[in-house]
Amino acid sequence: MQLRDYQQRAIEGLFQYFEHASGNPLIVAPTGSGKSVIIGALCKLILETWPDQRLMVLSHVKELLEQNYGKIVSFWPKAPAGLYSAGLGQKSPRDPITVASIQSAFRKPHIFGWRDLLLIDECHLLSPDSDGMYRQFIDGLKEINPRLKVVGLTATAYRLKTGMLHEGKGRLFTDIAVEISLQELLEAGHISPLISKSSVVQADLSEVGMIAGEFNARDSETAMDKEALTAAALDEVFALAGDRRSWLFFCAGVGHAEHVAEALRLRGVDAATVTGETPDEERDAILKAFKAGTLRAVTNANVLTTGFDAPNIDLLVLLRPTTSPGLYTQILGRGMRTAPGKRNCLVLDYAGNIERHGPITHVKPPRAAGTRGKRESHERSCLICPDCRMASPLGALECADCGREFTPPERINHGTTASTGEVMALGDLPQPYLGEWMRVDSVSYHKHEKPDKIPTMRVEYHCGINTYREWICLEHAPGFARGKAVDWWKRRSPVEPPDSIGIALYYADALKKTFAIRVKKGEKFWEITGYDLTGFTITEPAEETGADTGAQEPIDFLGEPY
Repeated sequence: MQLRDYQQRAIEGLFQYFEHASGNPLIVAPTGSGKSVIIGALCKLILETWPDQRLMVLSHVKELLEQNYGKIVSFWPKAPAGLYSAGLGQKSPRDPITVASIQSAFRKPHIFGWRDLLLIDECHLLSPDSDGMYRQFIDGLKEINPRLKVVGLTATAYRLKTGMLHEGKGRLFTDIAVEISLQELLEAGHISPLISKSSVVQADLSEVGMIAGEFNARDSETAMDKEALTAAALDEVFALAGDRRSWLFFCAGVGHAEHVAEALRLRGVDAATVTGETPDEERDAILKAFKAGTLRAVTNANVLTTGFDAPNIDLLVLLRPTTSPGLYTQILGRGMRTAPGKRNCLVLDYAGNIERHGPITHVKPPRAAGTRGKRESHERSCLICPDCRMASPLGALECADCGREFTPPERINHGTTASTGEVMALGDLPQPYLGEWMRVDSVSYHKHEKPDKIPTMRVEYHCGINTYREWICLEHAPGFARGKAVDWWKRRSPVEPPDSIGIALYYADALKKTFAIRVKKGEKFWEITGYDLTGFTITEPAEETGADTGAQEPIDFLGEPY
């Protein structure tokens, strides 16, 4: 197996670190970069160069154990390697390379004997407390070999409460030896792009409490597990999923995950649920079917955030809030592996996570609890395009997806919540303000082109002295923006939605007339939030019903535009 350049660089960087330092370093590499490949190649190189070395690979997830062991064997079919895991039914503690489950191993480090190097996969899960399983096991190994080297591998080198893994009091890891950037892998095509969308539908988290900096789990499930929210979210999922075949849902609790799966099945989607309560045999069968493509959707609660490798995932649905940038990154990482025929992975967020943390390439690690300058969880972390909902970094001049121009960034008000104006009202809560209706005098259509950008159709609604614009992304690849454009077109024409702006402009004069639009002034943009293609939206006298008469509320026959 040929190593990629960054994987080779990671191994060389680790050796260079040990030439000059004696600490416990980290290798930081994004999900999808092939950390198990790095582990396998490293083990082979060490034992071929120094045959008397004894190595150990630790993890907490059965799938990771199988994956790491498999990569070692694929690099080296005659590798002197063994597995130690009760869950996998194998307990071989004396091989020169031992891949072990921390749950099976932590109480008996002495049976593994002398070890020169310990590799810990997904090391961000180590407890900072001295009585954690990993700490207990490492202390036991160091009683046998005080010079044991410990190397951690992770995509997220930080925790919510304690900040960076190699900083702060009582830390196990001391340095970052190698860090591979997400941007590098994206540009090289080694990982799948994410289309990160903040959904129009948002849960109301105002009553959700906080515990140790994270949303209270019970409150979160109460806020998210509402029939109205699930129905509205699934309406949008079905409208935007298109031909995507592998849907993974992150839910706020066990009951919530089961309810979402049932709602999917009622809509004709084959769906199953995986939680910590799912028996191993049933869990294995569900995930095997999901990876094979015979099961379209899996809902889960707290179990598939790390160590789950299903490259076919092309739709992630976030139905749980989190203030943890590490958890957020790990969740999105499930969609970043490449697979044949997979163009990208669409992320639909219904809990404000994208606006809370920003695009995955710009996620900021937390500071340790109690340190100055800590970024508040409610501070806005990105710009959300009002046309296609794409998340862009603060300061971006235009949307990277649809080309919508942003106004110059303004000073962020630290008292502003991340999803102002985007919260979905549930039960008897008041409906959100959607804007004012404007009578449309005329509509014009134009080809909108910018260097190195996909052309769009710019639609201009002339309402008296004001003009309101939107951009229709008909030439985009299948995904959120294209799906939105197709829906826009189908409402206005019996002609099949075109895939070029030239054809769209040819048919533009025959599009259904727009009588009125509903517009709302956002923080930076005018947003079009509704259309009237019928001519009935403008206020008319109320019918006589025995009650008071007067002007009735405008009727929006189309509801939200998308």
